[in-house]
Amino acid sequence: MKVCVLGLGNMGLPVAINLSRAGHDVTGANIAPVPAASEAGVAVSTDATEALRDREVVFCLLPDLPYLEPMLPALLDGGATDLVVMSTISPSAVRGLAERLDGQVHVMDACMSGGVAKAEDGTMSIMCGADEAMFERVRPLLDVIGGTVELMGPIGAGAVTKACNQMVVAGTLVALAEATLVAKDNGLDAHHVLQVLGAGLAASELLDQKAAKLADEDFSPSGPAKFLVKDLTFATDSAGGRDLPSLQVSLDLFTGLTKAGLGDDDNSVVLQYLRQIS
Repeated sequence: MKVCVLGLGNMGLPVAINLSRAGHDVTGANIAPVPAASEAGVAVSTDATEALRDREVVFCLLPDLPYLEPMLPALLDGGATDLVVMSTISPSAVRGLAERLDGQVHVMDACMSGGVAKAEDGTMSIMCGADEAMFERVRPLLDVIGGTVELMGPIGAGAVTKACNQMVVAGTLVALAEATLVAKDNGLDAHHVLQVLGAGLAASELLDQKAAKLADEDFSPSGPAKFLVKDLTFATDSAGGRDLPSLQVSLDLFTGLTKAGLGDDDNSVVLQYLRQIS
């Protein structure tokens, strides 16, 4: 299929590469050239209009929907029939986008989870919101980049599911950071402690991915912490006024560390912020 990927960052790059390697005709739009994508057969352009020309399916991996707005005229002119939004987005905003584009292009929210590691090996969890016909139409593409691909309901349902996911991710990150601090404060080897936790009920994919970063306090970014502020705000909106203490604590912590200048670091930097404020 003729596919365009908008945004070749940490997640967009492996998505584009995996689609190209699967034999699809892939173009990519990015603010700067991406040699790794070009080497994998992706036709990269810094001009979104060029990248969107003569495409069937467009994957949006931009940080949020406002980044997509200036590209919509070129997307519609390029002939795409399906727009797959994979960013973490507001459920109400993606519903509004679908209403605005009704009759011009079909819209699906297909939010992803698993981080860079699972994006690279094509085993992400992908949570979709769309009508069943569109889901079946683009599923062969989603199966290339995801290990678990599920239709959660109509447009917006994928975004709500991702909001739930991010609540768990943020809360788990905070708990892991606090546990690491306690282990270190008591003179224990954090690597050893986290290894043992990973063999019991505390085991999780997040622990597997973040153990070394937490133990070594290596906060080089794979998932910037500041993005969780947006994600948790969407989760708060989705909660509809329900008082959820853990969600509020997580939102306050990631908002605080972003204001403290740590937002561009990996989301495990919450450990450093907890040390600063405790």
